[in-house]
Amino acid sequence: MPFFTHGDTKNKLILLYILAGAKTPLTHDQLYRVVDRTDSMSFFSFETILPELETDGFLASFVRPFGDCYGLTDHGMESVELFKESIPASIRERIDKTVKESEFDFLRETQTTSRLNGNEEDGYSLELLVLNGEQTVFGITLSVASKEAALIMRSNWESKSGELYDSIWNTLYHPSDEE
Repeated sequence: MPFFTHGDTKNKLILLYILAGAKTPLTHDQLYRVVDRTDSMSFFSFETILPELETDGFLASFVRPFGDCYGLTDHGMESVELFKESIPASIRERIDKTVKESEFDFLRETQTTSRLNGNEEDGYSLELLVLNGEQTVFGITLSVASKEAALIMRSNWESKSGELYDSIWNTLYHPSDEE
């Protein structure tokens, strides 16, 4: 009969288990989204335990173009492998299902990103990127007069970036009929 962990120890193992199951680094928001959808722990426990896992060397945070991410260290991966059975099977199943259902969203969220800089007086610079891992596949930087306009453009970027990429690719790659 398995021995089930409780409290902070269980919650730490759950976070490590989520990261192991994702097979890719996750942002703070992505990681919490899995916790929330699986009703694994409270927000306050999550916020307390995440930095402890980093301090103790079980996970590492690093900067990516789309935001800070968390990934397992070798020590964290070893711990998951040794102790994952101490997380109740029902919780592991919910996590596995949620991570699998979220794979596409996680990938999409790490492929399109944006940065907004500036102020009302000088205007705004909106950088819109499509990434493949760390490499920028496609990017546009726009000067925008108002924050409102920049935020509208930013919110449409994810759904429209593919169309823009195709349009630019076709325009630049295919010879013009007028020549």
